[in-house]
Amino acid sequence: MAQKTAAKGKTSSAAEYLNRLEPVLLVKDNHNYKDDVTVTYNGVNYQIQRGKQVMVPKFLKLIIEESYRQQMAAADFSANLSEYFEQKTKQLG
Repeated sequence: MAQKTAAKGKTSSAAEYLNRLEPVLLVKDNHNYKDDVTVTYNGVNYQIQRGKQVMVPKFLKLIIEESYRQQMAAADFSANLSEYFEQKTKQLG
């Protein structure tokens, strides 16, 4: 019985941590980053406004941060491929 209570306590504290509100500020410009961001978590859509600091649950902030890391990794990969292609093109003449 004590183990079930302890497990519930851990679940509850994890849920509290992930539902804690945190500030997020998403970049806004007039070109690529002008629309609000939609984040889907467990089948629920959340719309987050760009250009203003808003409070969102921690789990949404973690999703946004991971998405940003993936975008940066994809941009680096693309730049490296472009550089590789240019080098190979020069070698082949």
